[in-house]
Amino acid sequence: MKSSTRRTAFLLALACTVAGAAQAGEARIGEAEFMKNCAVCHGTGGKGDGPIIDFLKQAPPDLTRLSRSNGGQFPMQRVYDTIVDAGRTRAHGTREMPIWGDRYSEEVIAEYGPYAAGPKATIRARVLELVFFLANIQE
Repeated sequence: MKSSTRRTAFLLALACTVAGAAQAGEARIGEAEFMKNCAVCHGTGGKGDGPIIDFLKQAPPDLTRLSRSNGGQFPMQRVYDTIVDAGRTRAHGTREMPIWGDRYSEEVIAEYGPYAAGPKATIRARVLELVFFLANIQE
């Protein structure tokens, strides 16, 4: 095999490896946020089987089936709005599910102060990480 052919093959293999690693990294976006804030109720796989399920009045939904129950399309805006409770409708039922948008606001203000440049952007980014993670665990 010629040197240039070997180099091309090596670069192609390297590019595929880097692309695969990037995709794996993208799939992990939001996972830490989910494990920290959601897995206790929704389970580590998002199936609604978290360790405190026996203490809840209503079982959390299986978050891996959101696309399936929405005609095969992941309902990104609805999921985002549910997390931040944008409409203040409490459409997800009782107050068992914390309104994470408010919690994120409090955390960002506590960490950066009430006049920080961009706490809303930080909050949106954290919620979008969760939404991205949920989109990636759909069955």
